[in-house]
Amino acid sequence: AVIGTVVLALVAAALVRYLVPHALRPAVERQMAGRPEIEVRRRVDTLSGVIVRTAQAILITLALFTVLPEFGFDIRALLAGVSITSIAIGFGAQSLVRDTLNGIFILSENQYARGDIVTISGVTGTVEDVTLRRTLLRDVDGVVYSVPNGAVIVSANFTRDFAKVRVTIPVHASSDLPAVRRVADEVGLALAEDPEYGDRIMEAPRYLRVDSIDMAGVSVQVNGTVKPGSQWEIAGVLRARLLEAFQREGIKTPWG
Repeated sequence: AVIGTVVLALVAAALVRYLVPHALRPAVERQMAGRPEIEVRRRVDTLSGVIVRTAQAILITLALFTVLPEFGFDIRALLAGVSITSIAIGFGAQSLVRDTLNGIFILSENQYARGDIVTISGVTGTVEDVTLRRTLLRDVDGVVYSVPNGAVIVSANFTRDFAKVRVTIPVHASSDLPAVRRVADEVGLALAEDPEYGDRIMEAPRYLRVDSIDMAGVSVQVNGTVKPGSQWEIAGVLRARLLEAFQREGIKTPWG
């Protein structure tokens, strides 16, 4: 009986791990119709991870309660002890309850998923895992942060739907602004048509406005729309190409 129970629990756990992602995907696809495939996959991975871990924990618990009487353990006494212990620690478990409830809201509202780049509780990084209790983030330095879900009051998601590229370039106060506008638009259009970067650009970067005027010169802003997650790389390439184009066209910068 013991071996049969253990084998049954292991088989059930394996089935849950295999079936849950396949069962979730059609529902998630209907819910997120029109969204990019990568977002659908992240959502499925996140939800299936939580459901599988929770189901496996329940299966292990049920298997233990089934097997323990075979070794002479009194389940009724154990359950009574668990009840008394639960009451004793109940007052100290409020943070755990808060974390779990907030985790349910995070998952149900799809605030973020595995692979998203977010800022929560003052930490910016890539979401490596989400459970009902906590969220794991890895920042650009490789540091992993474990953030209790109860501490997530506001979450900023940088990888949802689209992202904006905003590049500010200072030019000399005596610069010909119409020429600056023309060059900026040409650089943005050329970048959008570049085979290496064009597939990540949804709207070609264009001259937007004069952002500021001070003793250092005039700062102009160039804006574009890109696929989420690529904004930092595209912004770096755009800055370099704008600087090269300004130098080529004789548009002076404050430092040369």
